[in-house]
Amino acid sequence: MEIVKIPKKLRDILDTLRSGQIESGLAQLEEFKDFEPQNALVLAEINYFRGNYELAMANDEKALPFDEQWYAGNILSEHFFAYTSAAISSNAQQRAEKFYKTYLAEKKKPGLEDYRLAIYKHQVSQHLAKLKGKKNLTIDPAPLKIIKNGKDTPCFIAQLKKYKPKLAYDSPKGAAYLLSFRFEEGNTDESLAYYEQYAEELTNEDDHLSAARLLLLTGEVEKAKTAIRNYVKIWYPVEHLQITPMRLWEFEDLQPILTKEFKEEILRMPKAKP
Repeated sequence: MEIVKIPKKLRDILDTLRSGQIESGLAQLEEFKDFEPQNALVLAEINYFRGNYELAMANDEKALPFDEQWYAGNILSEHFFAYTSAAISSNAQQRAEKFYKTYLAEKKKPGLEDYRLAIYKHQVSQHLAKLKGKKNLTIDPAPLKIIKNGKDTPCFIAQLKKYKPKLAYDSPKGAAYLLSFRFEEGNTDESLAYYEQYAEELTNEDDHLSAARLLLLTGEVEKAKTAIRNYVKIWYPVEHLQITPMRLWEFEDLQPILTKEFKEEILRMPKAKP
């Protein structure tokens, strides 16, 4: 199976959807009858964000077996997270288990490189475990926790001076370097205050996602939503088929604030072009 080139007409439709014009884009996509796996993949993303889980799962069941038709590996991993989450939310674990096992059986047919088969085996085994309720799997993001007696601001100023002496602590570039360390080792209140100071200028997706997760832990729901909006503003698709940030489904701790209304808001926010 080879990568399928997306024609300009379909790319234009995907650009429309990424711009937040969902109804217009869907109407155009309905008229574009070719490229069924690609169209199903796009519809899955829209239906996940609209809470139409049965439809989203059906879309992915049509799309994902043809994952070798696109090159971005994160599409499969991110859709697997969404598919598993949707299955658990709608008590469709048996359906999902059947899909994963069938999917892997097809991949085991002759002709697939060993390293690719190993990736498929690992992904499927992890999601089958997740369907059974297992936590802290190797595919899961590392947990974050509120820290009250961690490293304080002077420690991080010293770290910056030692390893990145050309960067100023009170600057977006200094914050971009330090925030990942602060979220893992620093006092949470100081780390979040530092993040909020430069949030509008930060271009690392992980900074916004980690901030959202920590803000939710501290009970700052609206601030957590703002951090997710900041993430969506800088989210960049790897290729044309990605129209909305599916990575959000990786984080179980963020799911409580991903309400139907908020997901619809995210879906309609303008995104970058690949």
